[in-house]
Amino acid sequence: MTGTESRPERGILTAIIVAAGYSFRMKQFKPLLPLGGITVIEQAVHSFLDNGFKDIRVVVGHRGNELFPLLENLGVRIIVNTNYSEGMFSSVQAGVKSLTSETAGFFLLPADNPLIKRHTLEMMEDTFFSKQESIVYPSFQGERGHPPLIPSCYVNDILKWNKPGGLRAMLEQYDDDAVEVQVEDLGVLLDMDTPEDYCKLLDYIGDTLLPSEEECYEIIKKAETPLNVIKHSKQVAALCCAIGSCLRSSGCRLNLDLIKAAALLHDLAKGQPHHAQVGSSMLMNYPMVAKIVAEHTDICTNIEQTISEKEVVYLADKFVKDEQIVSLKDRFAAPLKQHQNDPDALKKIQRRYLDAEWIKTKIEKIINMPLSELLS
Repeated sequence: MTGTESRPERGILTAIIVAAGYSFRMKQFKPLLPLGGITVIEQAVHSFLDNGFKDIRVVVGHRGNELFPLLENLGVRIIVNTNYSEGMFSSVQAGVKSLTSETAGFFLLPADNPLIKRHTLEMMEDTFFSKQESIVYPSFQGERGHPPLIPSCYVNDILKWNKPGGLRAMLEQYDDDAVEVQVEDLGVLLDMDTPEDYCKLLDYIGDTLLPSEEECYEIIKKAETPLNVIKHSKQVAALCCAIGSCLRSSGCRLNLDLIKAAALLHDLAKGQPHHAQVGSSMLMNYPMVAKIVAEHTDICTNIEQTISEKEVVYLADKFVKDEQIVSLKDRFAAPLKQHQNDPDALKKIQRRYLDAEWIKTKIEKIINMPLSELLS
């Protein structure tokens, strides 16, 4: 099944994501913590969005107003639980209460269990529709995880349940009807109740080790990067963040912190021969940043790939001459004229110009607006 396919012949499945709690043990608001270049709540939504789900509902409560902009951009339905102080089960009930009669079943995912793989959901769906009225659990190495896939025939029982133990206790009454699907997905067991749990999630997803902005300037200082280059890099970073934010709003999963760090450091070794490679070699503690820095002069592009952080940095650098934002035509005019009698150098410059134009066109198609509007 592809992410764009609908499921009308199998009935409608809904995803309910619960993100209304206080995050007491974490001591930070879990849904907005960074994870994989986006927030935890965005990761949870994308688990379903990337698998073609059309009906995704997120239950909010505590600090819900801070989640509204992110969720509205993702196009999900927001359910406000005014009784969130009563505990997680009240949010489960709020989400379940919103379901329509067309819903065949629903996944129930706590927002702090955000990393569910696509093939896990597909296997659970196949099992659900082959075993009528069975509660389907994902299981990794014999241990049940999240999210359960619950048939709609249990909706009334959930709404009426008023005994201790919440949803787990209610579903245990029907354990004879439960089916476990063995999946190759550790994510079904990875929640983030505590800071230690959060660190495990970061390790699992392979989050990039990034220098903070202050650390970037310390790296620049140590490299003795000229002041005029630093000013250029700051302008490139500002433009990168603007372009990256537009792409994020249009559905691209970009790590803005990675983009900013790479932009600030891209000309770290400016003035030295092969400065892109030299700068990259100075950033070995930050491999993803180093990779972008290495390609900011000459980029390896693939027409079939989506826009990534390196394309954003490459293009923004080409839009900035010294500290000024200019058109690509103006940016390349002087180098093309300077090297017009040097075929090898001219060929490289033309290649860079074409790569920049190609990236620009691709970004404009994604954000559905000319970049000239953003630059102005």
